[in-house]
Amino acid sequence: MPPWTSLDAGQDLAYSNFYQSDYVEGFPASVPGSAAAPNNEVALSSISPRETADTANTPILRHRQERRGHTKSRRGCYNCKRRRIKCQETRPACGHCIKTGLRCEYPTAPQVVHQPRHQVPLFSLQDMRFFQHFLLTCFPHHPLGNETIWTHDVPCLSHTHEFLMHAVLGLAASDLMAQDSSLIALAMTHRVKAINAIKRALSDGPKMDTFEEWNALLATCFALMFQSIGLDDGMAEYMTFIRGIALVSGQMRSRGMRFIFSNLRHLNTSATMLKPHIDALPPVRRTWVDMAVAAIRALEPLCAHPVEAAYRRLLLAIAEALYTDSYLAYSTLSRHYEWWMRIPHAQFQHLIDGTRPTSTLLASHWIALKQLMVPVTELEYRVRAREPLPSTGRPGSGGDDNDDNIMAIGMSRWLRHLNRQVDADHRRYNDWPVWVEDQLDRDTRTFRMIESKA
Repeated sequence: MPPWTSLDAGQDLAYSNFYQSDYVEGFPASVPGSAAAPNNEVALSSISPRETADTANTPILRHRQERRGHTKSRRGCYNCKRRRIKCQETRPACGHCIKTGLRCEYPTAPQVVHQPRHQVPLFSLQDMRFFQHFLLTCFPHHPLGNETIWTHDVPCLSHTHEFLMHAVLGLAASDLMAQDSSLIALAMTHRVKAINAIKRALSDGPKMDTFEEWNALLATCFALMFQSIGLDDGMAEYMTFIRGIALVSGQMRSRGMRFIFSNLRHLNTSATMLKPHIDALPPVRRTWVDMAVAAIRALEPLCAHPVEAAYRRLLLAIAEALYTDSYLAYSTLSRHYEWWMRIPHAQFQHLIDGTRPTSTLLASHWIALKQLMVPVTELEYRVRAREPLPSTGRPGSGGDDNDDNIMAIGMSRWLRHLNRQVDADHRRYNDWPVWVEDQLDRDTRTFRMIESKA
């Protein structure tokens, strides 16, 4: 996972680079009013009593004289109501009471305030189930050491920020898909609503000036990032929301706003917290590291673009560090995430472009390398102050060895998807990621079986 370091959003990481600027929310043009009634009233006849008497034996059409229209008084005084006359509603006494010398008294105004219809949240009982599941089971484990924030502060913020509520519900629905695959429609509906709402909020960025708004936006980016792990083709969106976190945190820092999350300001906080646990680990099996290093080195002739070459060098540094020092490998992985946050937008788009064979190969090698590092990265779960409740039916739930590493499971799906995207001309460069996928198909715990220290 990324190091949530003291990042600066930078000039290249602008609002327009994080969301589509041509986004337009559609609203009904207007609510049609009632049409005016046609003016087809029949003119009243002027018939005097004498004329009526002279024509008593003649059948005539008698018209009912209609009352002159007026506006009814709903808040008139008691005296006017009793006399059934219109009250002027002047305070402290109406004109009629002053004229007749009566004591003018008005009824007490009602205290019930009706909420406008568009502000009433439309959430179902199923959504309440998702909300509970988030609180008990699937709240994010990053930033490390913020379990109380995720289960108390974030839910409180979600009640007043639509984008955060939808992001929370979407993440929970995605997590519950392991039990019920039919929830995918609800999971994606909440995700789309959250993304659309966050786009609107970011487009109004200069108008956002409260501590709550910016922290709700930051939590939304985290939740959407974690939901991306459950999508087969979610890697591009995952990296996009990592950059979104950098953007929002940079804006908050420039405004001098306090973060509700701790461990966001200091360099390599995650690595420092995990160092004692990583140092106690045996090294990753050397033969696996040999295969990874050889495969990444073989990509060098393909990396003609400078950003591709830089990407490959970072992957090679991570792999070579696994020979001797898992902590160094984890720290290098953290710098890799930081590099993703800082590169210009055009270079970022180049790397996530699925039509570029080299970008796809680099991505498949990165995700395969992260599978080798699962024994290291899953330690992030062990430093949590509060463990989530096990979720029945969730992949690997109920074990003591933290089998429910949803990140590893999700990224293995990314690997499968990326391997399928490599074209025939470049498959010979992708043999190692395909081998990693095959090992996971045989046994999802393959790369957790590390050598013991001598």
